[in-house]
Amino acid sequence: MSDSRYINIAQKIDNDPKTAPKTKDKTAFQKSFIEYLKLLYSPEEADIIQHLNFPPALLTAQQVAENSGIDLSKVEKVLKGASKENRIMGMGDFYFLPVISNLINIHHFYTETKPDDLRAAELYQDFFIKGEYYKYYESSEKGTQALRTIPVGKAIHEDQKTISSEEAHEFLLNHTPEELALVPCPCRVRTEKMEIRECKDKFPIASCIMMGFSALHFESIGLGKRITRHQAIEYFDEMNKLGLIGNTSNSIDNSNVICLCCGCCCSNVRGRTKWDNPSAVSPANYIPKAGEECVGCGECVDRCVLEALSIDDETNQVVVEPDKCLGCGVCTFACPQETLKLHRYERTTPFSTYQELYDTIGRENRE
Repeated sequence: MSDSRYINIAQKIDNDPKTAPKTKDKTAFQKSFIEYLKLLYSPEEADIIQHLNFPPALLTAQQVAENSGIDLSKVEKVLKGASKENRIMGMGDFYFLPVISNLINIHHFYTETKPDDLRAAELYQDFFIKGEYYKYYESSEKGTQALRTIPVGKAIHEDQKTISSEEAHEFLLNHTPEELALVPCPCRVRTEKMEIRECKDKFPIASCIMMGFSALHFESIGLGKRITRHQAIEYFDEMNKLGLIGNTSNSIDNSNVICLCCGCCCSNVRGRTKWDNPSAVSPANYIPKAGEECVGCGECVDRCVLEALSIDDETNQVVVEPDKCLGCGVCTFACPQETLKLHRYERTTPFSTYQELYDTIGRENRE
């Protein structure tokens, strides 16, 4: 079977700022990624879908039919079916290829295991982990992070100033679209289906908080549960207290997701905990500090998935390694003395807009 139609799709996906998974010398797409596209699209579907574009270039079914020379009724059937199954994106009568973060997770936005899910997970393991595509997914070649950590206000010391959008509640209330939906976390779903989830007895699969168009899309295909801003805040707090780390796009406005991440499954945090990408995830401008009431119990040390905390042998109090710490505040909820709180530690500045962030990542990945 000719791979040309799948190469065409991969070339268009490569327009994503994060690019598409390529060989280490960047001369070709990874074979496992092309196999993944074959798993997503039958040859007949690929004949049509290869004519779609990467956003923001949207096409109607009529335009795709004209460009492909394929009968309109067949094109409409394929595009509507693929859109309903989350394999492409649709907006009314307009269609486009999914961004890479949706594309590689298509089989794992739902918790039931379907026939192709395990094969999709195996291919992901090959191109994303073994092929080191995570380095482009988590940050640009120059280290610009795609995600940033957002702590919840309850973890921040009352004397510390909270700047707009840095804290989760303020971000959710004032810097997100009104459309919000809970969608199962594809990272933990994937490892759950593969029966390799290390945090199975510690965390639920839980959900990502999708925003704006992403929320509307997942709700329309039955994979998202619509929630209000206040429900999103309650959910974020609940997951944060369990120990999941809140991360969102490394920009103040126009974000499309808040992830609630563990250190063993997350495609972004694992860059710091499992792989060799210390640039993965931009840390918050906070680090934890203990007050005089600290008794050195070590509860916070055990809770930190980044291994950023330890007990000082001389003082018997907790100390932090700032280079490892994301400033998430998860550790503070474990403190029985309630003396461990986040304090200001300036180190990063998020981009003003989502577009500015992804323009920068795209440029740095192609320079």
